[in-house]
Amino acid sequence: MEKMREYKETNHSVVFKSRTDLSFYSAGHEVCAPGQHYGPKFRAYQMIHFVLSGKGRLEVAGRTFELQAGDAFLVPAETVAYYEADGEEPWHYAWINFLGITSRQYLLELMEAADETYVLRGLPVQKYYATIQEVLPLDASSISDYLLANSLTLYIFSQLFYDTGFDHSSVHKGSVAEEVKLYLDVNYYEPLQIQQVAWQFGVHPNYLTRIFRAAYGVGPKEYLTQLKLKKAETLLATTSYPVTVVADSLGFEDGFAFSRLFKRKTGFSPTAFRQRAEGRENTSGPGDIFEPIPGG
Repeated sequence: MEKMREYKETNHSVVFKSRTDLSFYSAGHEVCAPGQHYGPKFRAYQMIHFVLSGKGRLEVAGRTFELQAGDAFLVPAETVAYYEADGEEPWHYAWINFLGITSRQYLLELMEAADETYVLRGLPVQKYYATIQEVLPLDASSISDYLLANSLTLYIFSQLFYDTGFDHSSVHKGSVAEEVKLYLDVNYYEPLQIQQVAWQFGVHPNYLTRIFRAAYGVGPKEYLTQLKLKKAETLLATTSYPVTVVADSLGFEDGFAFSRLFKRKTGFSPTAFRQRAEGRENTSGPGDIFEPIPGG
């Protein structure tokens, strides 16, 4: 068996795909080496990996999941994730990545229906692998093959909703606090206002703050700020994006306000934090002051 193969459609730009309803980006499979890992990093597309054999570990949103054959893990776009093959039984997995206006909503619905949010257990993964194998021989520059890849992506989604027993009427099965936390976890990059979020979930902002604090030890506004700043730390440490791009990608409309907030919370400016993370600056200043995100 070949160790790794990927098909990536190249006839359309990422910008074009992001503006469609749902658009295929890439698919493939890989037999990983012991301890082989990716990240921590974020991607501009939604991602689903199916574990075909072996074991591995996923770290996302402050949580760790141990995975094995029959599992799938879901990572929304712009979400920092790290995953690693087991040292003794490294996994063989297949993946499909996609973009589009409704792509996040489809993924979010699967995540909301899942018991573990980012992980689906007990799937007939070989069925999904067979579909992904149909994608791999396609011509990356062919429009007809691009449309075929899109149809196979839709087929995979239809099977996921079927195999998970998705029931739209029971998706929002958790408490309001749990629903809001998940909403913040996957939409943190938007310029969210907690008052608007509260009204969206049909509760008064004061009530939301009270129940959220009771569940997670902090209010939703503070939770969102901590989440954004933890994401900022990761982006600054692992990418070369300008500070303004980091701020914008996390929903800060004002780069200067982001820099002030970041320095107030960490003791470093974003640039100084990046330099420190890269080992270019020896300093004894404050480190990462944040505790793990509550409930993460």
